[in-house]
Amino acid sequence: MQILLPEYLRARAKTQVQESEVDDKGQKIRPLTRSEVICLINKFTNITSPAQAMLIRRMKLHRERRRSNLSEEGPQAVVDTVTPLTALPPKQPVNQLVLEMLYNIETTPFENSFMSRLHGFKSSHIPGALFFDWGTITPWMNLMRDIHDHYSCAHPEREQTTSRFAPITYTSLQTDQLGQVHDLLARTFWSGINVKDSLDYSPERCTVVATYKKLVVGVAILSSPQETYITYLAIKAGWDNTHLARVMLYHLIMMNPNKDITLHVSTNNPAVLLYNRFGFKAEEFVAGFYENYLDYRSRASNNAFRLRLRQQ
Repeated sequence: MQILLPEYLRARAKTQVQESEVDDKGQKIRPLTRSEVICLINKFTNITSPAQAMLIRRMKLHRERRRSNLSEEGPQAVVDTVTPLTALPPKQPVNQLVLEMLYNIETTPFENSFMSRLHGFKSSHIPGALFFDWGTITPWMNLMRDIHDHYSCAHPEREQTTSRFAPITYTSLQTDQLGQVHDLLARTFWSGINVKDSLDYSPERCTVVATYKKLVVGVAILSSPQETYITYLAIKAGWDNTHLARVMLYHLIMMNPNKDITLHVSTNNPAVLLYNRFGFKAEEFVAGFYENYLDYRSRASNNAFRLRLRQQ
């Protein structure tokens, strides 16, 4: 061993001289030996400098590559003929006059636009229309108008929407109204009410739906022209005391002349007064009539009056 050591040291020194290079500053540099790499890794394990951490990480990577007998040569650049990209033309200055003209363009009203000509004339016929009430102005309609006016005054610089006045329209029940009608009845009475079958029993005589634009605000339904029993009469919250119930009840009675009309109403329901004005008379007091339907938190009484309007 003592004989081989001097020879090994001379061979290592010769190899280091052959692998030495001169850097940009004229100093000789050489690759680190395995022992030097291990010492540096152990010495700088807990360093905080990002640059030193990257250097130690690279040393660890080279050590693992040696253990796996992988080549230590780095990635080689692919030598190939490339076509340079064409330089982009210089950016032209923006014409401020054109921008101002674009910003000053206002939206053309639909009735004066080319789009309205493409769509053509749309008939104003409403299926099942019974009555158009232009005179009634409800608190909800006033609230919507106040909100629109407040927005217009608060933001005059913005594009203003047009507020179109519309009547309260009374029609017979239509298929596209079922969703809103079911929601209104569920909020007024109890959940799970389905009146889709009313479309099969002369809806033009047994149903009245009050709408404002596309919003259903009231509904009144008879079971059939033969039984003439009022199953539901409901008004949307916020539209109370606007005579909607009176108009709907009037049309139901007029569409079914010479027929006795009956109904049940909760004993503490204010609608009892409305029915009395139309001539309905109490025939029976039914205890617990709504017991299986009303929610236990409902303020409506479970007891009911059975009323009849005699027209024969």
